[in-house]
Amino acid sequence: MRAKTVFFIIIVTVVMLFVLVWSNNKRSQLIFTSAAPPAIIPVPTEAIDIMDSPEGSKTLTLEKKENDGLMLYSLFISSKTDGQKMQIFRKEETELNNLEIPYNTWSPDNVYIFLKRKTFQIDDYLVFQSSGNLFSNGLPYVSIQELFKKKVQDYLIEDVTGWASPNLLIVNTKANKEDKKVSFWFDVPSQSFIQLGTYFK
Repeated sequence: MRAKTVFFIIIVTVVMLFVLVWSNNKRSQLIFTSAAPPAIIPVPTEAIDIMDSPEGSKTLTLEKKENDGLMLYSLFISSKTDGQKMQIFRKEETELNNLEIPYNTWSPDNVYIFLKRKTFQIDDYLVFQSSGNLFSNGLPYVSIQELFKKKVQDYLIEDVTGWASPNLLIVNTKANKEDKKVSFWFDVPSQSFIQLGTYFK
């Protein structure tokens, strides 16, 4: 009888030890498998804006990459005949500023293109030569907003709507002190403004 009791105690002890070891092993597995989740590495995003020239021989491409709160813009001109792609502009902007291709970006003869630069304060319009050549200011573009402030008094630019001819961009403005609206031509080669008698809506 005593032997049976001892045997019973041994069996119970072994079973309890087995349950205890199994339970601890299960807990350690749970702890191991529920370790820190895999790190998420931010990947820069890329957006592409494309506009073909009026007759379709060239393509303007604006690429945008986001990284660490900054936007890197790259502007390319490519030819559909030979497939060559040439970068004519590259600029880093904050997230508050934005470059975009207007619908009528190409001049009728494909010599010029312009971009809209949207900022928190005021919009600007940048004119480029599709050849990639620099202007007389040593830059790949001329800023219509900057030139207008220097050369025209008492008016503010509201919009640049597009091309009136191969060399002329239509610039719509309003008077600083009244509601009068006036349109100008911006002549790209001379970088001058010509006031018009008609306002282009």
